[in-house]
Amino acid sequence: MLLKRIVIFALSFMPILGFCQTKYTFQNQDLPIETRVQDLLERLTVEEKVSMLVSTAEAIPRLDVEKYYHGNEALHGVVKGGRFTVFPQAVALAATWNSDLIYNVSSAISDEARAKWNFYNQGKDQKNVYSDLLTFWSPTINMARDPRWGRTPETYGEDPYLTSKIGVAFVKGLQGNDENYLKVVSTPKHFVANNQEDNRFAYNANISERALREYYFPAYKATVQEGNAQSIMSAYNAINGVPSTANSWLLNTVLRDEWGFKGYVVSDCGAPTYIVKSHKYVDTKELGAKAALEAGLDLECGNDIYAKYLLSAYKKGLVSEEHIDKATARVLTARFKLGIFDSTENNPYTKISPDVIGSKKHQDLALEASRESMVLLKNENNILPLDVNTIKKIAVVGFNANQVVFGDYSGLPVIKPVSPLEG
Repeated sequence: MLLKRIVIFALSFMPILGFCQTKYTFQNQDLPIETRVQDLLERLTVEEKVSMLVSTAEAIPRLDVEKYYHGNEALHGVVKGGRFTVFPQAVALAATWNSDLIYNVSSAISDEARAKWNFYNQGKDQKNVYSDLLTFWSPTINMARDPRWGRTPETYGEDPYLTSKIGVAFVKGLQGNDENYLKVVSTPKHFVANNQEDNRFAYNANISERALREYYFPAYKATVQEGNAQSIMSAYNAINGVPSTANSWLLNTVLRDEWGFKGYVVSDCGAPTYIVKSHKYVDTKELGAKAALEAGLDLECGNDIYAKYLLSAYKKGLVSEEHIDKATARVLTARFKLGIFDSTENNPYTKISPDVIGSKKHQDLALEASRESMVLLKNENNILPLDVNTIKKIAVVGFNANQVVFGDYSGLPVIKPVSPLEG
């Protein structure tokens, strides 16, 4: 009889014993992400929460939370963290008019990113800031209306429909199609109207709401609603007198309330500082932290306003812990979706081998994208003074004739590139 009671007692505690395999509730990957985020949030001090709202978030050893560095680029290949396959520049990808091809390109990019993350022991051995491999500030989906703008090659051109289609394909390819995990986080940028170089840190873009909704917004709306982008980057410039980084109408009313965006908003690097310094929207950096946080900015790229003044603003009663919690929860949710707090067993992306980096398959894909990006014009009526029957040599001259320049946000190629002169 005593033995029977002992067996029953032991069996009654088996679920509890099984549940306690994890040290903390937020580490239990059988629970919903919302539950896990809330559990971790309740264990964090205000200081620790604030430390998570900057792009180089350090580890919290007492809770077994690893460091997490946001901020790599993947415009046409992974930029930092080693050598990777380099694909054609963004505007060339758009010139393919082939969204299926672009999906394959961005899938290859994120495969290489995850492969390098796996090589780095799930990121633990990667120590360089802004060089981690699971968060990418790409794609650039600003409208390229003015050819004098220096960053036009980063974009998909001046057409909102084409930009939307290519942007959605790129976001989907980066983030993957697993129902439980993100491959990487995609961050369309810069929201919004950041398409000029006339002192963009202080520039105020006066644009009608109709122009915003018909021309500047469509690609962002598409990448949020169709592409399910998990992050959005705000712009340096102001919109109709309000800095994008502190623009509640832009980040809360439109992005979240109207479009249903559930991810986190990150600033362009240093942008929160310019709320005070350049736009002079508020007088102090504590008020800058308040303006940005309450407007819906969750993460600071940089180490100034949130890093140095958000906690001070909280202690002065300028911001509430509720607002800090909301931003921290959004940022943490992305980490959970990436599988950062889970074992590697059930995450398909933890199995991607480093062998895919620079593989022949990816090199062939880059070549295919290059070929499809070419736009050929007919030489009707022989208007061009080129006679292929008489021309035997072509002179390749200029500053970059014997240089290989891939354009903005280019990484280091795996194989030796070919210059125009060599070609």
